[in-house]
Amino acid sequence: MINKLLRILFYLIFIFSFVKAKDKGIELFNDKKFAEAVDYYKSVLEARKDDPSAIYSLGSSSYFNNDIESALKSFEKILNTSDKALQAKALYNIARILQDQNEIDKSISLYKKSLELNPNDIDAKINYEILKNISKQE
Repeated sequence: MINKLLRILFYLIFIFSFVKAKDKGIELFNDKKFAEAVDYYKSVLEARKDDPSAIYSLGSSSYFNNDIESALKSFEKILNTSDKALQAKALYNIARILQDQNEIDKSISLYKKSLELNPNDIDAKINYEILKNISKQE
């Protein structure tokens, strides 16, 4: 009976620590401490190498830390996950980066794929339509 209670207590502490740990990365990101957020998510990924949420968050933090190459690598890793919502977000972010680099055709294609996975993404719809119109004018 005591062993069972100790296991439950350990489990609850583990869950609480996990939830609190997730909040730390988000907190760093929201406080615009992007370099610290990058370091944090790298440490998370040392323990959980294939955690799609941590990989995505590393990509976002890297992007805002002006490390576009690392951001792209992280977002590209997400494309292999089974989480369609996360895939859509990653595709959107890759498309946005390519848009900034004036790779319009590639960006349009990725916005389209993002919308196929998440047709309700207003930002992706707007960017897709804007780029389609720019592409037609050129």
